[in-house]
Amino acid sequence: MTNDERWFPNHLKELGEPECLELLAEHHVGRVAYCDDLGPVVLPVNYAVDQGTILIQTSPHSTLASRLRTAPASFQIDEFDEYTQTGWSVLVRGSAAYVDPTDLPADEDRPHTWAEGQRSLHIRITPHEISGRRLLPA
Repeated sequence: MTNDERWFPNHLKELGEPECLELLAEHHVGRVAYCDDLGPVVLPVNYAVDQGTILIQTSPHSTLASRLRTAPASFQIDEFDEYTQTGWSVLVRGSAAYVDPTDLPADEDRPHTWAEGQRSLHIRITPHEISGRRLLPA
């Protein structure tokens, strides 16, 4: 179906910060974005929400670790249904920094990576801005 064939086009609704935080808390996989020497990079990661911040886990020797030592970063999650052409997305823009192990939440509240290997470094993205959109049926 093309957009021209739609009888009732969907419309966008801006999401408030409380709804964005609720969606972030309900999911565990998102995308972290940062810039390297060649430009923007977007990677899927497991995450957890900790006191309104995004907590990710990686290897201390990874490119992600070297780029997010103290740097601007974005984080995004979404869910879409191609059949109904509906969905939502949440974007977090903020700053990233390494987390001191003494500042980590309890183990059950930390992110648990799906990827194999040692992932002993935690990085926290502190939001400066949280926004979201929902694509609703007409």
